[in-house]
Amino acid sequence: MSKNETLKKLNDIKITAHFWNWLPDIQVAIEIYESRNDAYSVLLPFFFTYLEETIRSTTTEYGMLDPRNQSNRKKKVGKELIQFAISENSDNPQLVHILNDILENHYGKFSPFEGGQNRNNVGHGVVHPRFWTEEDFENVVNDIAKLSPYAGF
Repeated sequence: MSKNETLKKLNDIKITAHFWNWLPDIQVAIEIYESRNDAYSVLLPFFFTYLEETIRSTTTEYGMLDPRNQSNRKKKVGKELIQFAISENSDNPQLVHILNDILENHYGKFSPFEGGQNRNNVGHGVVHPRFWTEEDFENVVNDIAKLSPYAGF
């Protein structure tokens, strides 16, 4: 995917982003990506966080993440969150297909030394940023753009 295509997808993501919680930061991320060709390694963790929040917004867990509430420590992340979102949206085959693709593309690939024990059971949890590629960033942006119309913000 070209940089212009990625920028178009990022601008598409802005349309469905939560106005107060995410839109200002997404705008800053776009400006950084536009100005620096090597910014993807700094932006990738932010967009993985946004991907997870967008997935969570399709579930009944969204809006229940008050850090003062002790029961929130048991909330699902990573693979468990996606599987939860799939189960809660089983009546929406298009969304389930997108979630399954995200599960396969970002949460199912581990090297033997990772063992799936990182924060989200996803590569960005343990892979050093110098090993991230612009293609990794583009893939995350592409998946967020596909998921964004279903966001429950």
